[in-house]
Amino acid sequence: MKCFMFPARPGGLVLRMIVAVGSVATLSAAPAAPQAITLDDGRGTVEVIERLRFESRDNNFDFDSNAHSATDDSWFVQRLRLGFGWKAAAGWSLQVQLQDARELGSERPKVPFILGAEGNDALDLRLAAITWGDPKKSPVVFTLGRQILAFGEERLVGSSEWNNFARTFDAAKLVWAAVPGQTTVTAFAGSVVNVEGTTSGSGWMSDHSSTDDLFGGIYLTQKLAPTDTLEGYLLWRDKQDNNPIYSAPTAPIPAPARMAAAYDIGQNIYTLGARFLRAPKADGFDTEWEAALQGGNVNRQTTTATGPYAGNTSKLDQQAWALHALVGYTPAQTPWQPRFDVEYNLASGDTDRTDGKNGSFMNLFPSNHRKYGLMDVFAWKNLREAVASARFTPLPAINVRLDHHWFSLYTSQDAWYRANAVATVRSLNAAAQGAPRRAGDELDFTVSWVPDARAAVEAGWSHFAAGPYLRATGAASDADFVFIQTSFKL
Repeated sequence: MKCFMFPARPGGLVLRMIVAVGSVATLSAAPAAPQAITLDDGRGTVEVIERLRFESRDNNFDFDSNAHSATDDSWFVQRLRLGFGWKAAAGWSLQVQLQDARELGSERPKVPFILGAEGNDALDLRLAAITWGDPKKSPVVFTLGRQILAFGEERLVGSSEWNNFARTFDAAKLVWAAVPGQTTVTAFAGSVVNVEGTTSGSGWMSDHSSTDDLFGGIYLTQKLAPTDTLEGYLLWRDKQDNNPIYSAPTAPIPAPARMAAAYDIGQNIYTLGARFLRAPKADGFDTEWEAALQGGNVNRQTTTATGPYAGNTSKLDQQAWALHALVGYTPAQTPWQPRFDVEYNLASGDTDRTDGKNGSFMNLFPSNHRKYGLMDVFAWKNLREAVASARFTPLPAINVRLDHHWFSLYTSQDAWYRANAVATVRSLNAAAQGAPRRAGDELDFTVSWVPDARAAVEAGWSHFAAGPYLRATGAASDADFVFIQTSFKL
């Protein structure tokens, strides 16, 4: 096993990591939050956010310790954001943010999503939006431009902040406080911003959205009690094709691994769902659940006459669903402030490839990291998962978390999908369709330190124990993942 690996030319990269860690340590020495950088008599603000993460992965993609993959490696991902906000008047404000994201020291091609790569995205426009209305005073707030869309626990719509690029939308969003403090209605329409495929020497290319991929919806939030919230939503996505397609020109990368779809196949689907949340409280139980149904149609991935995706129709009727349920308990007046919870996640897969229907739940634009394991080998799609979690605070500003995930496929007639809900762990062939559904177990251990509002350090280790599905379909080595992440802002 090859864990805790380092890049072939680590000197400069390690130095950057040391500088980042040193910056965090220096910043944390001062307990008070810094004064914001302001302009125009306080109406303008400037923000600088730097994040650096070291990752070491072993067998995360092929589960094969006898073969060396470009993903069996160690690397850094670095992200710098420069933001500017301006409140010209009480009724409206402007937000702009630039972002530079890089992957450093890896063997993977510097192209987004190829072999799970973060890739390079030179200085680009991440946010650029105007907001009319004050959320604290006005019943209606309207935001137009490049912005973040995030709802609920972000299982279907979120910013995906773990990913080095993260996610934004070119959209219009209206938030109406129908009953202040109780009922809020959010309506939005727009298109996701696609990261341009670049390599380290290709220079600057602008990220942009597309009218061929439209996304909209209505999200209702109702406060039932001080600790209880009920949410309902209707989401719609109309994607005309499978674009964008990212390709890697790097010759050493095997041909089948040189192309990947960034988001998903063409689709015209609606998602109807609801979420209930009872917030945690000391010496009491809390709960959360979410359920979603999907209809519409999706593009068939291929129209070949034979094979697991065989068929002669270009579109399939979408008939899919997903469920999330959690129960937690927080003891009162207990050392280390523990919290425990158990969770179950279920998402349908396509049980019959020949019936003209698609039963594979479409995960839309989620923030999947951590929800289905830190190693990102699962999405809310063709999934059965049980989770047991424990969290502690042994010292002020230090949090420890332990998660155990039991993974199975909903059906072996569909593929095992990674966190992006597109890439698959194994090819869907006869061996996979006859394999046991049990995929394996993942153990995640993380420690985070947040000394103040400016700085944070997080480290984690994950181990995936391969299950019968992997053994029946090929190599079945256990996998490991280690990371250290620092971030600070001014």
